[in-house]
Amino acid sequence: MITYQSRQVWQRPWVGAVLVGAIAGGAIWWWVTRVPAEDAAQPVAAAASQAGNWPGVRASAQVVESALVTPPPVMEDGRPADFSAEEWRALKSAVATAPNPPAEMERIIKYLRFQRGFEQWQALKGSPDVAHRQELAKRLLEQVPERLRQGEASMGEALMLAAALWEDLEPNEQLRKQRVEEAKAMLAHAAPKPDPVEAAKDAARQAEYKRREAAIVADWQARPAAQRDQAKLEEALEAARQAVYAADAH
Repeated sequence: MITYQSRQVWQRPWVGAVLVGAIAGGAIWWWVTRVPAEDAAQPVAAAASQAGNWPGVRASAQVVESALVTPPPVMEDGRPADFSAEEWRALKSAVATAPNPPAEMERIIKYLRFQRGFEQWQALKGSPDVAHRQELAKRLLEQVPERLRQGEASMGEALMLAAALWEDLEPNEQLRKQRVEEAKAMLAHAAPKPDPVEAAKDAARQAEYKRREAAIVADWQARPAAQRDQAKLEEALEAARQAVYAADAH
């Protein structure tokens, strides 16, 4: 989630004085679990930790330019300038086994740029460079629905981030509330819709487990007190859970 008051903004970065909580740790980890390479986490997390030191530092504010505001140039080796050659190789290696490597690479790049942009926006708090901070806030707001759509943030996290960004952009309280309500409606539209087939399967699995659980507990309670072994009850419940859920995992 964002750790809103810390520069370590994205520890599953999504919102912290505003919320202390879940998305480079969590969303990156979430992504890594989708890639069947056991060592994918390390290179991707390493790339996420960088500030993106590409040419574009403005001497007046000593702020590293954000790729969200100014598109970075493409280097001779084909990588965008906000990624080092080492980071680029690591990312390419990490997505190599994904079903669609180019699409997955694009998604991760957008996520990492969003993360870095948030860190830069947060670092500008209290800076006289209000225009740059607010431009970053606008670009971040544009990206929030996509981060929600990609499953990189929950609805609650996305709403808290939108509210924090509008706090920076709109000094008028009434207008700010209106903008947050508009963001809420937009995010509701962007939120991933549950798959009715999977939802039905989940409901059926839960009902089956509850049926087995009730039978196991009833049998255990019907036994004489001296024969009620708590450990065996827990083993039986775990076996039932495995029988219902583990079968579908294969």
